[in-house]
Amino acid sequence: MARLWGLPLLLAALAAIGFWAYLGRPVDLPPAPEPKLHCVSYTPFRGDQTPYDRSLVIPPAQIAEDLDQLQPITDCVRIYATDQGLDQVVPLAEARGMQVLLGIWISAEPAIFELQIEKAIELARAHRQAIKAIIVGNEVLLRGEQSGETLAGLVTRVKQATGLPTTYADVWGFWQKAPKALVDAVDYMTIHILPYWEDDPAPSTMAIPHLEYVLSEMQRQFPGKRLMIGETGWPSAGRAREDAIPSIVDQARYLRDFLVYAKAHELDYNFIEAFDQPWKRQQEGAVGGYWGLFDTARHAKFDWFGPVSNHPNWPWLATISILVGLGALALARPGTAGWRGTAARSFAAMAGAALITLQAERAHLIYVTHADLAVEIGLLLQSLAVLAAALRGNAEIATAPLGTATRWLLALDTRPVPVAALLRLIVLLGAATIALALAFDSRYRGFPLATYAVPAFAFLALQWRSGKLLAPIVDGREERILSAIFVACTAFIAWFEGPLNWQALSFCGLLLLFTLNIAGAWRGPLRRLSAVPAA
Repeated sequence: MARLWGLPLLLAALAAIGFWAYLGRPVDLPPAPEPKLHCVSYTPFRGDQTPYDRSLVIPPAQIAEDLDQLQPITDCVRIYATDQGLDQVVPLAEARGMQVLLGIWISAEPAIFELQIEKAIELARAHRQAIKAIIVGNEVLLRGEQSGETLAGLVTRVKQATGLPTTYADVWGFWQKAPKALVDAVDYMTIHILPYWEDDPAPSTMAIPHLEYVLSEMQRQFPGKRLMIGETGWPSAGRAREDAIPSIVDQARYLRDFLVYAKAHELDYNFIEAFDQPWKRQQEGAVGGYWGLFDTARHAKFDWFGPVSNHPNWPWLATISILVGLGALALARPGTAGWRGTAARSFAAMAGAALITLQAERAHLIYVTHADLAVEIGLLLQSLAVLAAALRGNAEIATAPLGTATRWLLALDTRPVPVAALLRLIVLLGAATIALALAFDSRYRGFPLATYAVPAFAFLALQWRSGKLLAPIVDGREERILSAIFVACTAFIAWFEGPLNWQALSFCGLLLLFTLNIAGAWRGPLRRLSAVPAA
């Protein structure tokens, strides 16, 4: 028996290694033209720290440690506020020969931002040489918290009190709609250009032409007005927006291409941002937390000159994947079914394990709270249970009527219900819930491809193997409801996300596989409908 399993398992493991080697392959990119960046956005929050905790004050030692790490790559940091210990950035940067783009956070509450204005004026007077400029407000017009005229007054007030260059920062489209008073008040316009977040997103390969278009539009509308790119960057993880894909390679490509363009056109700029910020994942979805040049462990995601990999740790991921596959086979304890059956189970185990490993990687990237982590662990166990059942050949997990599990859960039937039926119901309800969430509120939600790929393919394979694909389902009310949800959400998601978003289209494909698995519930009603005589 060991000899029967040995060669298929070895070949399947080698295929898994090849898969991970492909995902982790280094991609050659043009090198950056210079070793130092003009400026980098800096927010010091780590781990569970968040700006929404108003009692939090960042220790100066934590800021000093970050500035020591940033000093080799930049001589300037941009901060967005002067509270929660951020005022210490200015003297600490000055001691290291660095400068600061000093931000004042303007909100809808004057009582709060007045304190920030006073602190900024105090810092400007005490550390004049360390402050490159003062930015009075960040994306306030975008949030609709103050009028342009109010901002113009605040900018003028700070400029008169400090005598330093003073500006306001917002997305370029909101500058186009800003009142003339604000344009005239600032020494230069600080514009944000984020190709990923545009209404018409640009992929990393086309982001520089988009940037060039934005700059030409701004120069045409505001001739003679100096522009600074106050924020530009690219996320390294998160959901796709059309063909704008967050990844380490795409992040490195855009930033390197931008540096080449900026040097050639003598642009002043600031990258967002220095370090990944976990707290933003709760506000902006997973993608919000991964704009940093350094990850949360303060490790650089890529260098500026050599090849770049999306999975530089792929040998470890391959090892974990193979161990998960062996574990799934051990749980399943499949019997021998000849060389062909053994080979099929070996490759299925390694393919499913690779998807589960990708699912675990995504779970690590997206969870914010302990409750999120518990849900992701539950989904991982769900995938492992489905994979083990599929390797065992348990067709019930793909064919059990959902009504039996539903009636048991509602205490309408006290007879024992098969675990496979419950697991099947949980998987399909979960997929339907995600589909509805993506249809109604998709901006910050990702597509859980690996999470539902194992059940979708396992259900279809088991149903086909048992000869029950599209077989009639008696009393298939739950199946009909879920299939209607899957079809409707598939159509809407595919239309809304567009034909360029491969993540969205792949998830739609999984929903259609689930639909195929339960489509037999429509055979009875359709047969009865066709039997009705025409009037």
